[in-house]
Amino acid sequence: MLIVDDRWGGKHGIGRLAREIVPRIKNEWTPLKSRLSPTSPLDAVNVARFKLSSKDLVYSPGFNAGLTSARQLVTICDLIHLEVPTESSLAKRIYYERVVKPAVVRSGTVLTISEVSRAAISDWLAAPSVKIVNAGIGLSQEFTLEGDIIKPFDNYFMYVGNIKPHKNFDVVLEALRLRPDYRLVVICADSSGVAARAQAAGVAHQIATRSNIEDADLAALYRGSDGLLFPSMLEGFGLPALEAGSSGANVAFWAGCKSIAEILDGRGVAVPDAHDANAWADAMDQLCARGSFDPPPWWKQQYDWDLSSQRVDAAISSAL
Repeated sequence: MLIVDDRWGGKHGIGRLAREIVPRIKNEWTPLKSRLSPTSPLDAVNVARFKLSSKDLVYSPGFNAGLTSARQLVTICDLIHLEVPTESSLAKRIYYERVVKPAVVRSGTVLTISEVSRAAISDWLAAPSVKIVNAGIGLSQEFTLEGDIIKPFDNYFMYVGNIKPHKNFDVVLEALRLRPDYRLVVICADSSGVAARAQAAGVAHQIATRSNIEDADLAALYRGSDGLLFPSMLEGFGLPALEAGSSGANVAFWAGCKSIAEILDGRGVAVPDAHDANAWADAMDQLCARGSFDPPPWWKQQYDWDLSSQRVDAAISSAL
């Protein structure tokens, strides 16, 4: 029997992956029942998993494995919980080593979303017998060159994501202070956190924050902008870069962020120093001087939710 952990939700990377992939699963499945959060290490003792047998398979669009007799096919989008000190903890490291890794080795297969993550997972597992499937990621239909335009300011840029330390948000604020004529639209659930950081940086008057935005409105903001600022130090994929580019917005990113470089493939503005505010201010100038971004034709073929779901289905069928 196939059991799918369909509890993932929210407007974040895994939430979007779950919303797109789970409804497309062709194999007949039943939902995993639990009152525990899917993102908590306590999910390892999820009572619902104890009732399963070795003939069962649990598929999760997230990294959450648990203690169970069933085999588990999990999706590890990245290893940020192990690679970024501010996102790591002893509990998380134990969870990955004592719960996630044994579940993956026992299953013999693990899913991920990029070649960068596939390589990182391979190094971490050090288990050549495990098949690491890059199921990829898709592009939702709203993100196209044609469509509505929302333009709240002249000369504004976009920042999309949370403001955790590895996202490197503060360097954008420092760069913005160097360019008082520019504005920044921040799409982030933590609006109060953004406001506090902007106030401390002296750029509160240059910032507009929006939360819980629909894809159509996000695409319209991309179309009206001078580009996306993506200063993150580490990403499993970097979906905003794909969605911005597909909507015609150029992208400035840190040159050392391999997953963004993988997506843009030589396009965009690569900033050589992640923490240099002057370099990011220059990158904004470069974005303003560019016209609309022309997404490469192969994006539509490579980044497709139907294709990703077919790879997930194939992995599920093989495991079953």
